[in-house]
Amino acid sequence: MVRAMPLSAIVVAAVGIFATSLVFSMFGRGGGEFYLPIMISLLPVAYYTAAGVNLFIIMLQGLSMLLVYHRRHRLVDWGVALLLGAVIGFSSFLGGYVSYRIPPRLLKLTFSGFLLASAPLLYRGLSVRAAPGGWGMWRRRAGGVEYYFNLVYVIPSVSLAAFTAGMAGISGGGLIIPICVLAGGMPIRVAMGTNTFLVLASSSMSFAGHVLKGGFDPTLGLAFGAAVILGSQIGSRLHARVGERRLRKGFSAILVAAALWMLLKALT
Repeated sequence: MVRAMPLSAIVVAAVGIFATSLVFSMFGRGGGEFYLPIMISLLPVAYYTAAGVNLFIIMLQGLSMLLVYHRRHRLVDWGVALLLGAVIGFSSFLGGYVSYRIPPRLLKLTFSGFLLASAPLLYRGLSVRAAPGGWGMWRRRAGGVEYYFNLVYVIPSVSLAAFTAGMAGISGGGLIIPICVLAGGMPIRVAMGTNTFLVLASSSMSFAGHVLKGGFDPTLGLAFGAAVILGSQIGSRLHARVGERRLRKGFSAILVAAALWMLLKALT
């Protein structure tokens, strides 16, 4: 329980979550790869309880970011968001529900491997060029840019990523954005904006799966929820000030850092 935890540790964890939320929100990310280690490292809390709190604050962050990226930046492709949201919601729920049967170390190792694999590809700006009129190609327009979205590559990849993320107790944005850019041909800014809705869909359904098993501490959730909302509001507003090249570099660096941190925690 929270009462048995040192107040100083809770404050330090809240500050870390605030700072992480601010940085990750600049990239339309949920930041769960860091929230979870912060809680586990600083607080005497069980892994699955921390995962439930993690999903709850990511859910709040997703809603907070979505309001800014949609209203202020106009970078949310709602057609793609709703389609992938349904896929992610279902896959994340299943992942969250069966996570208690999978060793936490295996979950961390699996997801860190996915993150490391996608980082260099995104850094180099690689992506599938969708041919107009091809099967499975969806003509889209968002953020003032027209593009063709490759559903054939994206749907299976996103399903697997969301299922794995749900098991690991994180949002999955670390893989969903690279998948949309690399496999789907989506502009990176639109991918980040659209991902804010997907963060909300993924984390909310994963959270529901965890709650059914009782893995949630509401007091910690509310305390860290306030920190994550404040950080996400600031970070989301800073997005437009960052150039696309720096977005790619910064996001790739975040993927590597998140993967290495998760890998370190899995091996120690």
